[in-house]
Amino acid sequence: MNKLGSILLMSLAMGSAHAQSIGGGITMSTDPAKAAAVENHAQELKARQSKEATSKPAATHKSTSKAKTKTPSTHKPSTAKPAKPPKS
Repeated sequence: MNKLGSILLMSLAMGSAHAQSIGGGITMSTDPAKAAAVENHAQELKARQSKEATSKPAATHKSTSKAKTKTPSTHKPSTAKPAKPPKS
């Protein structure tokens, strides 16, 4: 039982250490040069995005429906009265 507990404890410790080491997403830096570089890059991206938005007009929807033409109707409404059932 003691071996099993120590194995579980070691695997838990190794798993948590591995999870912390692969984080790699957001990092914090107090270096002013890095902060300025990130801000400049963000401004460049924003300027490029606004330039692309103004240079390309929004796509307009073009109608694909054909001109309406009158075609002969094959179905004509019935104007005759329904037949009365025969009296028994």
